[in-house]
Amino acid sequence: MKRLPLVPAIVLLSFTCLMAQGASQTEAIIRSILEGEVPAEKKEAAPKTPLPAEKKPVQPAQKDDKPGRGAQAPGPDEVLLKTGIQLYGARMNQAALVKFNELKSKYPESPFRDSAAIWAGKIHFSANRPAEAVREYASIAEDSGEYPMALYSIGEAYYKGGTIAGAIESFYKLSSQFPDHERSDDALLFLGNIYLNGGNGTQALETAINIIRYYPDRETVDDAYYLMAKVFEKDRTLKDMETARRVYRAFLKRANDEGSPHFRNSPLKARVERDLRYIESTYFKMGK
Repeated sequence: MKRLPLVPAIVLLSFTCLMAQGASQTEAIIRSILEGEVPAEKKEAAPKTPLPAEKKPVQPAQKDDKPGRGAQAPGPDEVLLKTGIQLYGARMNQAALVKFNELKSKYPESPFRDSAAIWAGKIHFSANRPAEAVREYASIAEDSGEYPMALYSIGEAYYKGGTIAGAIESFYKLSSQFPDHERSDDALLFLGNIYLNGGNGTQALETAINIIRYYPDRETVDDAYYLMAKVFEKDRTLKDMETARRVYRAFLKRANDEGSPHFRNSPLKARVERDLRYIESTYFKMGK
């Protein structure tokens, strides 16, 4: 895997301070994880800066989708959105982009405007135009219901374009301000892998622990265990093969637990078994 450049120190400051202040707590949490007794907690959202004139997101009107029974015909803006989505599904991306752009230009106040921006961003992202994708996502206002998803998508696009600091900022903003969003744990996992690949094991470990503590029932929890093991296996500062082996074993123990479906059905299970065998044969002279 390509090694990423170190991220600016100012971006990592909050994580570094957190680890320095709570080292003993972190060690206690790691012990709990290894012993299979993880303290689940609810993550509170960080306070958001008030907007000058914050508005409630405009919700599209509910329509009866059964023709002939009082159904309301969709407006031209909704027709453009649905047409664009149909074209996107048919892999006619350029034609779809035309429809999304038409919606945004003709109906800038439409409740479907931000959805069109999300779809347009997807098209640019898949066409390897990350800068254009960022522009689409960044056009979505903070009071929009699409804003949290836009933050995640901005992080992906920045990362794809090599703007690592921008990716970190977007992922961190999503996970801290919108902890209940469906992509908040994915944002933390993305952050953790950026930190690990950049040689910042302390930050990678912190994000893995946060996923395990705050999102134990989400599909990223097995990835978080694997990330933690990789930190102890690979990081120059935190390298500890015994702890890495224990985390791998904790993963496999949960994979055999009927009450842990995310581990039992994890696509990482075979990789964990392989990596554990490698560690034991290389560092502990087992399995030969």
